[in-house]
Amino acid sequence: MDEIGGKNIVVTGFGPFGCHVVNASWQAVKELSKISTDKLKTQYNVNLIIEEIPVAYDHVSNRVPEIWKKYDPLFVIHVGVSSAAKCLTIENKAHGTGYSRKDIKECCPCEDDEDCKEFMTTEIDVDNICKEVNKRGVCKACVSDNAGRYLCEYTYYQSLRVQCKRTIFVHVPDFNVYPTSLTAQGLDTIVCHLLDVKDKQL
Repeated sequence: MDEIGGKNIVVTGFGPFGCHVVNASWQAVKELSKISTDKLKTQYNVNLIIEEIPVAYDHVSNRVPEIWKKYDPLFVIHVGVSSAAKCLTIENKAHGTGYSRKDIKECCPCEDDEDCKEFMTTEIDVDNICKEVNKRGVCKACVSDNAGRYLCEYTYYQSLRVQCKRTIFVHVPDFNVYPTSLTAQGLDTIVCHLLDVKDKQL
């Protein structure tokens, strides 16, 4: 997607991997774009930018900083699928090391980066987001401190390294728990809540 001027919010989903031939996260992000783009532009004067991320460590390590540099987003929301998730799971932290599970290229990330911290946490109030999603009642949400030590957590960590005040990660359940339409509505609630809170702080 070409660079868009003005205020931006970026939401990413992941491509296929393993048994997730169709990744529920990317399907939900695409549906979010359909239901939210016009509203965000009209109500908040914000561009919604979505991007599918391959499940590959090298792509993530290169692309995530590029996203921040290109769009200078108000927020980045990374979305991934979890077979264990029973609701929208808002992740609180991500680790810098310990990624031994191979990606779709059969690779693991190099762990000789001396700048890597044990873990980083978002400075966004994830508990407050969780309460807002549950209050809306479209779908349920919870908060987690364990993002899984795979591409989801790795991506989250790369974004937190750039800007921990404007980054969150949401694990969504697979299609057997929530249909794409409900997951997308939950993501829409999160996006609007982040923008509403930001507006109140100005």
